[in-house]
Amino acid sequence: MSADPRPAAWQNFIETSARLQTILDEDLKTTADMSLADYQLLMLLYNDPQRRLRMRELSDRLVFSTSRLSYQVDTLVRRGWLCRERADEDRRGSYAVLTAAGAAAFHSAATDHLRCVQKLFFDALSMDDGAVLLDIMMRLSAHLSEKAAR
Repeated sequence: MSADPRPAAWQNFIETSARLQTILDEDLKTTADMSLADYQLLMLLYNDPQRRLRMRELSDRLVFSTSRLSYQVDTLVRRGWLCRERADEDRRGSYAVLTAAGAAAFHSAATDHLRCVQKLFFDALSMDDGAVLLDIMMRLSAHLSEKAAR
């Protein structure tokens, strides 16, 4: 009987994802003068049809605390890449809104970033590997969502 591979998979997942995020962060800082966290935030807003999202939704999707998200948004507001808008529908929340300068910064960074992702991630996986990994990550995401809802 073989040993349970899950502990080794867990350790490798932690180490590999940390390495990958570190390399991607360093590359974005060098090529686009932004962090990986900046890029992720800009990407979420860029991909939204209205180019704006509630702060709470951003916090959930980025897995950031309220204070960390606020700091991140404030940093990008100072750079002119975002602005904040009050949520008139309930007057309690606010939106982060992508500016034209933010969209341009994201678009400019995306080409080099995708080249880096291609080299570091896509080139290491076959299409079948990608399908298996997507399935695993979707199951993990659903499992975590289920556990968080309890």
